[in-house]
Amino acid sequence: MKSSCGCLRLPLSEVVWLDNVVRVSSCESKAGRVIVGRILPETDLIDGILEICDRHGIKSGSIDVVLGSLRRFTFVYPVKDESQKLGVKYCDPVVIEGPIELLSANGIVGLNQNGVKAIHLHAVVSDEMANLHGGHVVKGNPVLVTVEVVIRELPDVNIVREMDEETGFPLFKFLTKGVKL
Repeated sequence: MKSSCGCLRLPLSEVVWLDNVVRVSSCESKAGRVIVGRILPETDLIDGILEICDRHGIKSGSIDVVLGSLRRFTFVYPVKDESQKLGVKYCDPVVIEGPIELLSANGIVGLNQNGVKAIHLHAVVSDEMANLHGGHVVKGNPVLVTVEVVIRELPDVNIVREMDEETGFPLFKFLTKGVKL
């Protein structure tokens, strides 16, 4: 049965559960420094987070708090594409013109295979009509008034983004410091 939003709603008796399939990758780190910052007007959100990380030498961390306002919100989300390994890909970037209220965002800071800082950030925003939007943040999000950020350093972990053969997506791997890929 379809709900008013178009979602398929199944009775619990018809839900297919995957038995005994639990696959994870994890490691442990003590929490390091906590960096608190502000991204100023006209600065791109991703570029601002990268600059804060660069100024404080953060190579691996969690982006715990991001809130403020944007001139526009640019993001992607998964769509069906049977030609891809998992049957999905990211859509072309969606741009919502502002003013935009950045309600919440969080993510991961790591390095790509070439040692360049990489950000994986998801956000929920509201537009001027209070409609909610959300997804995977890409470049193209200039700050309107301010964006406040809290980033937690994870000093005992190497977080490295590389192409994942199983999924066909560039994904972060989490490794205890000293462990090589």
